[in-house]
Amino acid sequence: MNLRTRFVLVSASLVFVLATGMSIGAYQIASNQLQGQVETSLDQRASRILQIMSQRGFNWNDAFGKGPVNQAIMQTEVDAITQIVLPNGQVIGRREYPRLPIENGDRSLTVNGKRINRSSTIIDNHEFRTLTVIADDGSLIQVAKDTQILLNAQRGMRTWFPIYAAIAVVISALFGWLFARRISRPIEDLAITAESIAATQDLDRTIVVSGSDEVAQLATSFNTMLEALRGSVARQRQLVQDASHELRTPLTSLRANTELLERGTLSDADRTSILADMRAEVDELADLSAELSALAIDNRATEEPEFIDLSDIAHEVATRASRRSGAPVTVHATPGTTVFARPNQLERALSNLVDNAIKFTNDSSEIEIHVGSFRVEVRDKGIGIADADKPLVFDRFYRATATRSMPGSGLGLSIVSQFASDHNASAYVLDNAGGGAIVGLQFPIPAS
Repeated sequence: MNLRTRFVLVSASLVFVLATGMSIGAYQIASNQLQGQVETSLDQRASRILQIMSQRGFNWNDAFGKGPVNQAIMQTEVDAITQIVLPNGQVIGRREYPRLPIENGDRSLTVNGKRINRSSTIIDNHEFRTLTVIADDGSLIQVAKDTQILLNAQRGMRTWFPIYAAIAVVISALFGWLFARRISRPIEDLAITAESIAATQDLDRTIVVSGSDEVAQLATSFNTMLEALRGSVARQRQLVQDASHELRTPLTSLRANTELLERGTLSDADRTSILADMRAEVDELADLSAELSALAIDNRATEEPEFIDLSDIAHEVATRASRRSGAPVTVHATPGTTVFARPNQLERALSNLVDNAIKFTNDSSEIEIHVGSFRVEVRDKGIGIADADKPLVFDRFYRATATRSMPGSGLGLSIVSQFASDHNASAYVLDNAGGGAIVGLQFPIPAS
């Protein structure tokens, strides 16, 4: 069942429930109102007769308005009947009106006991609502009102209310279908485009966005996702191309060296030199493979960030780098060293900065790691970085002209740049006073 059908069913069902509830409520209210009016009319009529009977000088000769009181009890009414039953059993009423039956409930009325009885009776196929009241002299005052109009009204409501409810359901279903069709069309277009992209792998398609409602926001988000996917695919292709280019050189060198080893005329010294070159090429390939893996892994999915102390990470990296290379690496810390980051990714980025500083410092001078003010930077006194190279050093596989003859893949600072991007930080390059370079990371400063 698609979204459009579900929307129509839900809207039609809701209107059906509301229309049914309102119809039942209206029927009950109208019926109660009409019945209340009938009862009020009977009460007023009986009260008026009792009031006339209480006047001085009244006698039953005045029932038709011909005596001293001159107020007719048996007045002419279109839809009501008035009848008096005297204590001696005499019945007074207009001849043109039918007689009202005297029921057992009427006969049980007493002056000192129950004085009112309400009932319904059928006269000439019409239902009458009857009120019987006993007067102080023991006379029974009977007033009845034709309720056929009430029954007709109830019958009409029972007939027409369901019809109106059905019409409301049909109209709501029609408008619900039109509205759902208008709402679901962009979603259907979105689904068709997504299926087409999945089938063709064509990420250049986009959704035409119109309006500013939630569906338009969904289409905009989908276009943003497609743009991010296009960028990701482009970066992957570029990475593969660059990796293929970088791998070609050591592989070509290894091939050439293996061909040389096949010659039987090589001296032991040449063979030892070639094997040393091959080991260096293998090490370079291993380093390149590790760095490519570091770039390919999404650390945001494999490691959760936490609050860590930059000073602790810096001391660990400094100790390990000094032990491995023999170069002096010192840490200088000032307040502001706690940041929110992924520990392993941070340690890898800082290790790359220190390894680069050691590699490009020829005289084994001291490497300094400065931590504080929510930043970490590595300072060396090496060959430095030319101004023309500074904007490019964080690009993948980029190697400055002055360092292209030195070993390395050009991926170390790319890993640092990716770490900065994953943590809303910024990577920067500066000149060190007295020669060398400063490469660091500035983390976001927490709101105070």
